[in-house]
Amino acid sequence: MGSPDRVRAGLLFDLYGPLLTEHQQEAWQLYYLEDWSLAEISTVEQVSRAAVHDLLDRTEKLLEDYEARLGLLAQHQRRRARLEEALRLVAQLPRNSREADQVRTSIAHLAEEEGVSDV
Repeated sequence: MGSPDRVRAGLLFDLYGPLLTEHQQEAWQLYYLEDWSLAEISTVEQVSRAAVHDLLDRTEKLLEDYEARLGLLAQHQRRRARLEEALRLVAQLPRNSREADQVRTSIAHLAEEEGVSDV
């Protein structure tokens, strides 16, 4: 299991989780999002630790395959980078300019719609 970082694991799950089986979703959520150990999951699922490891490994490959084919996470990251750059540029505009305020407001709304309002 290549173990993606927890942020990437969460993002992949947010984007592609509904495409997984209920069993895959539960194991992924317990391990990556709720920080359960393989032993804890294996106890609850009444399977071996190796079985849980294999399930998570197959699920990771499946999520990465979805990303390779659909590229939703890459698109999200590109939009976020563009919004961060736009916010950086608009911050350089004069504060008392009505036009600059309109641009700031538009960018803030766009960032919020994209779910990246924390930029």
